[in-house]
Amino acid sequence: MTLKTRVNLYSLALLPPVQRLSFKRLTQALFFMFVLFTMASITSYVLVSGLEADKAKLVKKKSSLDKQKKSLEVAIAKRAPDAKLVDQVELLTQQVELKQMLIGELSQREALTSHGYSMLFKDLARVANSDIWLNRIRVENNEFIFEGFSSAPNSVPLWVERLKSTETLKGHAFAAMAMSRGEDKPLAFTLTSKAETEEGK
Repeated sequence: MTLKTRVNLYSLALLPPVQRLSFKRLTQALFFMFVLFTMASITSYVLVSGLEADKAKLVKKKSSLDKQKKSLEVAIAKRAPDAKLVDQVELLTQQVELKQMLIGELSQREALTSHGYSMLFKDLARVANSDIWLNRIRVENNEFIFEGFSSAPNSVPLWVERLKSTETLKGHAFAAMAMSRGEDKPLAFTLTSKAETEEGK
């Protein structure tokens, strides 16, 4: 039997704990952070410098536009319209208005005249009399003038009464009638009709 002559007093618990963050790693981390901060600072400086340059350009442009605006406002305030051009424009405007009124009036008269003649001829055909024939018809300012001949004097008043009942001459009064007869010629007559409303005026 062998006797144990040595005593082992070494234990793992006596060893110092292993440090994960060493001085070397700490130094590398600090260096990396310093480089990253430096790069971020440089990037921010470049961006800020560019923005400040753009701002300076915009401020300069705004100042130039403000000056231009003020000069234009002063020029507009000093500028007065040319009296000759104003008179010419007013004259041309009046001429255009008068021409438009004239065109409208002529168009209205043309429509009324064409419609009136058409209705008048239809009404004359309805009241036609073999003893009366017309050789001239005039329409002026809502006034009808008939000139013609009659082979029988008594047929003229009857024909006039029939005219009064037509649509064209309804509301008209026969203001004047002239008759004349030459030797060996039929009876000539001229009949004038005016609207009763116009006579009342």
